[in-house]
Amino acid sequence: MSDGAEFSTDLLVGLTPEQREAVTSSARRLLVRATAGSGKTHVLTLRIQRRIAEGDYSPDQVLAMTFTRKAGDELRRRLFASGISDVRAGTFHRAALTLVNQHRRDSGRPPVVLETSRRRLVSALAAQLAESGVVRLDDWQLPRLELEIGWALSQGLNGGTYMRQARRHHRDAPLPVATFADVLDRYVGLCHSRGVLDFDLLLSEAIALLRNEPAVRAAFRHRTPSLYVDEAQDMNPLQFMLLREMAGDDPDLFSVGDPNQSIYGFNGANPQLLGEIVNTWPDTVVLDLTRNHRSTARIVAVANTLLEEGARGIVPARDDGPTPIVRAYNTDDEEARHVAAWLGVNHRPGTSWRSMAVLARTNAQLDLVAAALETASIPAERRGTDHSPASDLFTPNEGRRVEHDTPDAVALSTIHRAKGLEFEHVAVVGWAEGLLPHYNATTEAQLAEEQRLAYVAISRAELSLLLTWSRGRNDPRYPDRAPSRYLAPIEHVIAAINRKDAPLTGEARKARLAAIRRDLAAATDEVAWPTDGRSSTS
Repeated sequence: MSDGAEFSTDLLVGLTPEQREAVTSSARRLLVRATAGSGKTHVLTLRIQRRIAEGDYSPDQVLAMTFTRKAGDELRRRLFASGISDVRAGTFHRAALTLVNQHRRDSGRPPVVLETSRRRLVSALAAQLAESGVVRLDDWQLPRLELEIGWALSQGLNGGTYMRQARRHHRDAPLPVATFADVLDRYVGLCHSRGVLDFDLLLSEAIALLRNEPAVRAAFRHRTPSLYVDEAQDMNPLQFMLLREMAGDDPDLFSVGDPNQSIYGFNGANPQLLGEIVNTWPDTVVLDLTRNHRSTARIVAVANTLLEEGARGIVPARDDGPTPIVRAYNTDDEEARHVAAWLGVNHRPGTSWRSMAVLARTNAQLDLVAAALETASIPAERRGTDHSPASDLFTPNEGRRVEHDTPDAVALSTIHRAKGLEFEHVAVVGWAEGLLPHYNATTEAQLAEEQRLAYVAISRAELSLLLTWSRGRNDPRYPDRAPSRYLAPIEHVIAAINRKDAPLTGEARKARLAAIRRDLAAATDEVAWPTDGRSSTS
């Protein structure tokens, strides 16, 4: 395998002007804000190809950090197909593990022992806390303790700094703030006493090495002068600290991300860190990829209702396709049966089952859909990308093409796991208050993330889109649900599209077009629901 194939200008044919600039820009620091379906992976791959072909760097001097094993595999596959085999691509955690283990080998120390289950550590910590009389925790409290420890470590906090940040972020800690601060330090001490690191402490050790060991820092930057960050909106503060220490003051750094697809707040991710890239390296050139090549114009119009006012400049590249549909049902079972029927209608000659997906906020919702599909003899499989931290640390990473066989079956996935995937036909179930947005989302930041999650769900669809919700819960003990707050503006846009499609002539047509323009301009204004709570498109 050669160090890198020649970069032909033919590879630029078909790119939009914005894509071409992202690939060919001479700027050493670029932040590309890329909307869903804008071809960001293609752009990132072409830029790496061009820089290597033009002799700026050799392949082994490039480190591309992703957030999933799948993304790293796909990047290496594309580069391998272009004649490039030695680019390092993988998660932040893989990069950190390589750095820390190299230093340990050089120092004559054993390699890192990773504890993959924080729950095991938290259970041991709870026993230690009870024995020492600090606090006694019931089993039901451990998941919350585990989540809060994860959040604190992902922010780069210790006991002392946690107290200040917890109050600033209005954290609903499972213990009084001062007590939890002590527990956090005890957790870190427990890991050290056992000689293990969890995934966050692995990043922290890599950061400490780069900060405190000049020889390690110099060696890393000499070996890795070119850094790429994919899905940069998914960075949490700890990962950004690692990036900053890796990069230094004058990096060659290409970052690509979409703040509208930041949906991993439970892992500490913060879309504002995209702006922090510019704050840290002020001469960073910011480019926007706003053309959606995936979804039809009608799907894009619906998705746009979920974006903030300043983020609605998305331009669809496809004009064809049916109008998205919203449907309401009386029970969850009825909803699942009708979704199965909709999939069956779309399974025409030439359309595979694997081109279809059903997405939901929770796995429990998917269980009902799976049962309905089985009854209807429709093949289905649980799918989705593993977005858990360090998803590539325990799988072979040979830097070669990775093939994954996908059966001809409808994909069932939570919305979180569906990010990065796309399908011709998508049904998203559960558009009801308490599900989307989820009842656990109570703060302004959490509700904003739920809205982005709804956007991610819709933007998985290429051709047709069905949004459903049910009033009942198959249980008379619970009150009926209300439709999701996100449906009103969506239905407003769908109504405008349907009016636009209605055949009109003369003055009536002019008046209708004027009304459509007014409606689309106000598409995200609050629209009152009918008094019976029924969806207007039911």
